Amino acid sequence: MQRRQFLATAPLVGAAATLGGLPSLARAASHSGGGSAQVPAYQRFAVGDMTVTCLGDGSLHIGPDSLIGIEADAYTELMRAQFRDPETYPTSVNAFAIQRGDETILVDAGTADAMGPGLGRLPRSLEAAGIDPASVTRLLATHLHPDHVAGALSGQDAMFPNAELVVSETDRAFWSDEGNFSGAPEMMQNFANLARSVLSAYSDRLVTFSGEEDIGSGITSMPLPGHTPGHSGYMLSSGDDSLLIWADIVHVPPVQFARPDVAIGFDVDPEQAVETRQRTMDMVATDRLQVAGSHIGFPGVVNVEAAEDGYRMIPAVYHYDV
Repeated sequence: MQRRQFLATAPLVGAAATLGGLPSLARAASHSGGGSAQVPAYQRFAVGDMTVTCLGDGSLHIGPDSLIGIEADAYTELMRAQFRDPETYPTSVNAFAIQRGDETILVDAGTADAMGPGLGRLPRSLEAAGIDPASVTRLLATHLHPDHVAGALSGQDAMFPNAELVVSETDRAFWSDEGNFSGAPEMMQNFANLARSVLSAYSDRLVTFSGEEDIGSGITSMPLPGHTPGHSGYMLSSGDDSLLIWADIVHVPPVQFARPDVAIGFDVDPEQAVETRQRTMDMVATDRLQVAGSHIGFPGVVNVEAAEDGYRMIPAVYHYDV
């Protein structure tokens, strides 16, 4: 990705978030429904001999002004076709824990207090699921955006004191290079500063990978570039079972399953993000592969099928016993 392409995209992020830094993003993006929080959100299921726990961090509203390639009327039509309120639709923010043998692996860490009162609930979800942050052995970051790694920090220290931080070398290099953000909007500067703070907090136990790589414990990294240069999914395989944690392939499911050509202002390379989304959806639909998404309504686990010019998501069966 060329730097000028990133700088051309970055103002869309500022527009989508109604200007400024993370506090402005929080006010613009928080779900406006109000009320008290639900019970802590966690749900377990098995992938072979792995136990996967879906963990809710909360939700935020992403309106049509934050998207690229769709008008407000079309956004509203797609929302209403899915029986969703276009004014308040809550985009979920999910993380996933993987337990296998003596390992407790966390995929992403939520938002902490970086993005408003509707988010930052991962710690209570972990507590309800009986997962102590000190027991986490590895933290796999799908990418270094604040809704995925802000929760990796407690102040400036590591929230998960015994965990390795595992991240794509491409993403590490992109967010670490201050030259990539020269002239970028304040919010993107804040995104980069947060990413560097997370990398610094885990610097003595930072592990990077490149492309598609076996990272152990039955997990393979899968490059899914576009949303960020090193945006990655994680393929879990055990026996005959598999699950792809595909991170930010979609942000607004009622829109982007039907219209995979729609990008979001937070994509570093929107054209590449669209190509990656279309390719990935085609793959998982063809292979009938179950996926877990960071922004699919909790618990975030679905199958995907081709439908008309786009795709349709089929929610996973609830697992009564694990």
